[in-house]
Amino acid sequence: MARLLPKLTALLIRAIVATLRVTTDDRGGILLKPDHEPAILAFWHNRTFLMAPFYERYCGRVGRTTYTFISRSRDGEFMTDVAACFGVRAVRGSSSRHGMSAALAALRKAEDVRNDITITPDGPRGPVYRVQPGILRLAQATGRPIVAIDNRIAWKIELKSWDKFQIPLPFSRCHLSTAEMIRVPAEASEEELAEIGRRLERALGC
Repeated sequence: MARLLPKLTALLIRAIVATLRVTTDDRGGILLKPDHEPAILAFWHNRTFLMAPFYERYCGRVGRTTYTFISRSRDGEFMTDVAACFGVRAVRGSSSRHGMSAALAALRKAEDVRNDITITPDGPRGPVYRVQPGILRLAQATGRPIVAIDNRIAWKIELKSWDKFQIPLPFSRCHLSTAEMIRVPAEASEEELAEIGRRLERALGC
């Protein structure tokens, strides 16, 4: 049963997503473009329910995927298996545990232009809607632009977790948007990084 649970969860997610009435606004220029510039894709932590199926639908193509940071915990193992059902792969580790090894693994994956990298910049523990410096450092190291992605769900369940995790209700309206690419200069000062972080927060909305 434990092996079936991730597949059953993925089926449930697919069933919900199939009912959503989705509109898009692609200012970042990555949706339905398999040859888009390899990027770092940023979601708020509480929007991750839709990340994997939306990547599969709009960005995933043969030979292209995204890698996302998932902790090495038991819950992380489950999340890894669910994400794999959508073709999304995991870099195991987070800013709080095994962060350095995860960052090095992400740098290796970033050498392949067919691989995007997906990050929840306020994860894994918050504070909610506050960009942590890891995503900016990764953008510096890889030279990749950051694309802020948001999904606004009209009807949803909001959990009482630190991030107020969102689960869409069937047949809800959902607006999926990408913001213009944000580039982080390799030589950016701490003050410039802080300003870019605030710009990313505005692009992600809340």
